[in-house]
Amino acid sequence: MIPLQDLLVAAKERSASDVLVMAGDTPAMRVAGEWVRFDYPKCTADEMEKMVRDMMRAESWAELQDKRDLDFSCSYPKTGRVRCNVHFQRDNLAIVLRLVWPTIPDPRQLGIPSHVVKAGDMPHGLMLVSGPTGSGKSTTLAAIVEHINRHRAAHVITLEDPIEFIYANRKSIIEQREIGSDTPSWHSGLRTVLRQAPDVIVLGELRDLDSISIALGAAETGHLVMASVHSSTASGAISRMVDVFPAAQASQIRLQLSQTLRMVFAQRLVPSRQPETRTLVYEILVNTPAVANLIRAGELEQIPNTISAGREHGMISFAQCQAELSERGLVNPAVPGAGPVTALSGAAGGAPATNGGTRVNGNGKNGKAPAVA
Repeated sequence: MIPLQDLLVAAKERSASDVLVMAGDTPAMRVAGEWVRFDYPKCTADEMEKMVRDMMRAESWAELQDKRDLDFSCSYPKTGRVRCNVHFQRDNLAIVLRLVWPTIPDPRQLGIPSHVVKAGDMPHGLMLVSGPTGSGKSTTLAAIVEHINRHRAAHVITLEDPIEFIYANRKSIIEQREIGSDTPSWHSGLRTVLRQAPDVIVLGELRDLDSISIALGAAETGHLVMASVHSSTASGAISRMVDVFPAAQASQIRLQLSQTLRMVFAQRLVPSRQPETRTLVYEILVNTPAVANLIRAGELEQIPNTISAGREHGMISFAQCQAELSERGLVNPAVPGAGPVTALSGAAGGAPATNGGTRVNGNGKNGKAPAVA
C-alpha cells in the first residue's frame, strides 16, 4: 500500500501545494503550479478504500457513500494540517490533499502590503479577497485575522469548510466553526452568526445569494465582514456579487456595496525567476467616493482605470504590480498570467510557494511588496 504520510513528507520537501491520489494511476504532487508524478506504482481501488477509511470516522465514510464527495481536514505529525477532498471519479475513489502552512504566516513574508493587513482594524464594512482556486486566498485571510488577533480586543467568528489554520487566542477571542461538525450547513451558520455577538465575521467563501445577502447585512449593521470570492480581478469580484441577484435587485445590491465595501484585494500566483517558485501578484481596490459612484451607477468597466490612477489612495493594478516585481528581478515581464488582468494562468495551488530560498506565497525573501502610495 502506498504510504500516504511518505507522500506528504516528500511533497512538503518540494514545497508542493497539493497531492493527488486516485485509483488506477500514479500519485502526483503540484509544485509551483505543475503536476509532478511520484516514483510509486499505480494505486489500486482496494488501496484507495483502505487509505480513505483510515483517514475518517465511520460516520464520515457513510456520508461519503451517500454524497459521493466530502471535505474535511486532518493533521499528521511530520507535515501538520492537511485539507482533504475525497470524491469518486469513474466510480473509483480519489483524494486531493492541500498542504496548509504549519503556522499562521507573517503577512510581510507573504508580500501583502501593510495597509491591506491593517484593513482588519476597521470597525465595520466589507473586505473581499478574490482570486482563482489555489491562489492563496485562505492564507491571506488568515494573516489578516492573526493581525486582528494580535492588535484588537475583538470577538471573531469564522465559518470554514473545512478549518485550515488554527488560531491561539491572544488579544481577540476567536471562534472557528467548521461546516458539518460545528454547524450543519453554510446557511445555518450564516443565519445564526449575528446572534453570537461577533465584531468580525470571516467567511471562507461568498458562494450564493443567501451568503452575500447576510454578509452585506452584517457589514451594514456594524460588523467587519471578511470573505473570499472566486474572481480573477477586483472589479470582477463586485460583478460576481451583483450578478447572483435577480435583475430587479441589482440596483439595490450595488447601493449596498457602494456603502459597505471597504477594499478588494485580488491576487494570483505566477512563476518567479527561480525554478519551482511562484510570486504573489495582486490588485488593490479601495472604495473611495469615486469608486462608490461607479458601483452605484453600474459602471464597473471603469473601475480598472480608477485603480490604475489611484496610487495615492493605496490602489494598484495587476499590471503596475507586475512591472514593479519585474524591475526588482522577481518575475519575468511576460510570465503566464502576468499580462493584462484578463489573462489568468499559472495560478493554481495556494499552499506555500518558495521564492529566494524562503517559504512564501508572496513576493520574495525580503518581504517588501510593491509600493502603492
